[in-house]
Amino acid sequence: MAIPFSPDLGDKQYLGNRTIPRQRFRHDQALNAESSDWLVLPAGIGDVMVTVVPSAGDARIEFTQAPIEDIEAGTVSTGTPWPEGDVNVATQKLMANAVSAIRCVASGQTQWTVTA
Repeated sequence: MAIPFSPDLGDKQYLGNRTIPRQRFRHDQALNAESSDWLVLPAGIGDVMVTVVPSAGDARIEFTQAPIEDIEAGTVSTGTPWPEGDVNVATQKLMANAVSAIRCVASGQTQWTVTA
């Protein structure tokens, strides 16, 4: 399945500030020994900051360049692991938005956040 990468509705800074021309995006999710759904990254939002905070077990981020229609149909079952591999401590990575979607795969309790 697919999750849309939604605007951060709490972010109102862009309304009165010409240096921030658009609203920020934010996805925050807790996992417990599971894989998240794919988070579809819209074109044109630029780089994304990905944070993974495992409190038990390991976690990794995976990305895919599969067509959006395949992601939404649920036919994409595997992705390419990020360069950090499986981590068991808080890890952040600035990732270029050159992929269709990302997800978190966790072997225990993990919090993952994506902002743009």
